[in-house]
Amino acid sequence: NICLAGWLMIRNSSRYLTQIHAYALEFFGRITLETYVLQFHVFMCQNVQQIPVVIPGSDAEGSLGLKTANMLLCGTLFVALAWWARKVTVSTQTTVTDLVKEIRKAGTHEHANEEAESFVKSEVEMKHLTKVETNSGGEVV
Repeated sequence: NICLAGWLMIRNSSRYLTQIHAYALEFFGRITLETYVLQFHVFMCQNVQQIPVVIPGSDAEGSLGLKTANMLLCGTLFVALAWWARKVTVSTQTTVTDLVKEIRKAGTHEHANEEAESFVKSEVEMKHLTKVETNSGGEVV
């Protein structure tokens, strides 16, 4: 507790120190949500009874060097996956936000009716294209 209070006092002692930051902490701070969510999907396999083994021989009976290498490789892959998931999240958020703005901007009744008619026509065409024809015996033609 004293170390943390000392760090905060030093960091807040000048404008220069409050403006600089550690880029590694910023990077990990940006992907925190993704790492939290992905840990359940990546690391918690088989009811958390086993860990991912990427390097053969790095399981529970393996050497310390192989276990360490496996941990570093899995950690690196996990951080890369979280970074990629963050990019996809931001891209999806931007796309949906832009789509909602466009829908709101073009929200007149006339335009909405035209879009609805276009959607119905395309849905009818899709049903026609995906219709499976069968003969009298029930076999697909």
